[in-house]
Amino acid sequence: MENEHHNVCLLLDSKTYGGIETHVFQLARGLVASGHNVNIVLVTDYGFHPVFDREEFTRVLTFKPKSGITSLLSLLKNLNVDVIHTHGYKAGILGRLLRIFHQKVVVSTFHAGEKGNVKIRLYSWLDRLTSSTARSICVSKQIAESISKDVSVIQNFVEIPKEESCQYFNKKRKIAFVGRFSFEKGPDIFCNIANKLPTLNFTMYGDGPMYAQIEQSKPVNIDLVGHVDSMVEHWQDIKLLCITSREEGLPLVALEALVRGIPVISFDVGGLANVVRNNQTGWLIPPLDEAVFARRIKLACQLSQDKINQVSSTSKDFIRKNFSSDAIIPLIIQRYRIALKEA
Repeated sequence: MENEHHNVCLLLDSKTYGGIETHVFQLARGLVASGHNVNIVLVTDYGFHPVFDREEFTRVLTFKPKSGITSLLSLLKNLNVDVIHTHGYKAGILGRLLRIFHQKVVVSTFHAGEKGNVKIRLYSWLDRLTSSTARSICVSKQIAESISKDVSVIQNFVEIPKEESCQYFNKKRKIAFVGRFSFEKGPDIFCNIANKLPTLNFTMYGDGPMYAQIEQSKPVNIDLVGHVDSMVEHWQDIKLLCITSREEGLPLVALEALVRGIPVISFDVGGLANVVRNNQTGWLIPPLDEAVFARRIKLACQLSQDKINQVSSTSKDFIRKNFSSDAIIPLIIQRYRIALKEA
C-alpha cells in the first residue's frame, strides 16, 4: 500500500483566485510528482478559471460537470476515482453526500473559511456537522478544535520559488495587505493602521464584500490594487506583509511572503504563531491592538540592513525546511492511505 499510486479527485467550488485555489494547484503538482493520477473537478462551471485554466498542466487535469449531482456522479465514475479530496464548505458537503452514492473514500480539508452572510454560515455549519462522515484534515489546531471529532492537523505548504536573487525588503517598496476584503480578514483594521502612519506607503491586493467600503474610506497613503489573478509578479513590490485578520487558520499568503524573504507582521490569531517568529521571521501582535501593530511597522522600517538580511534569510530557510510541498504533501498522501485502509 505504501508504494501504491491512487486516482485522486480534488473537488472544489471555485470561480476565482484565492488561498484554497493556490493550495489545490500546488497539491495537484505535488501529487502528480509523487506518481499519483490527479483530476481537479470544479462543482460549477463558471467559465474560464484564472487558476486552473491558466496553465496547460492544470488545464488538462480540470473537469467541469455540465450540471447537477447526476452529471458529477457520472464524471467521477468515468474518472475511476479512488479518493475524493474536498476543499471548501460547499465541496465538502457535496463530497460527503457523494460518498453515500459513489462508495468512494472521501477526505476533506478544512481551510480557514469566513463566517460571511447567513447562507455562508449555514453552509459552514453543515460542513462541520457532516465532517464525521469522512476523514478530515485541518490546516491549524484552532480549526481542528471547531470540529467535533478526531481530525488530522496538516499545515499549509508552499512551492519554493525558482528565483531567489531579489532583495525583497527594500525601503522603496510597500507595506501590503493581501487577501479577501471580508470582515474576518480585517481590511478595515489595515486601513486604520495605515492612517496612523501617514508618511509610509501601503498597498492592498484583493476583492470581496467590503471592497466598496474600503475604497470609500481608505486613507490617501493606501494604493488599492484590487483583485489580481496571481501574486507572483507582485511580491517584488512588497517589503512587509501585514495580516490584520480577526480570525484565521494558517493563511497561504504568509507562507508565500516568508519563503521569498518578506517579513510578516500579524495579529496572533489562528495558526500564525507557527510561522511568524518574533524577531526571526516577523512579529506577532496581540489580537486587534492597532496601536502596537502600527508601532511595530514603524520599527521594522527602521531596521538596519544587517537585521533585514538576517530576518529575510531566516524566513526563507524556515519555510523551506518546514512548510515546503516536499515536507507536507507526504503527510496528505499518508492520510489518503489511512482512509483507504479504513474503507
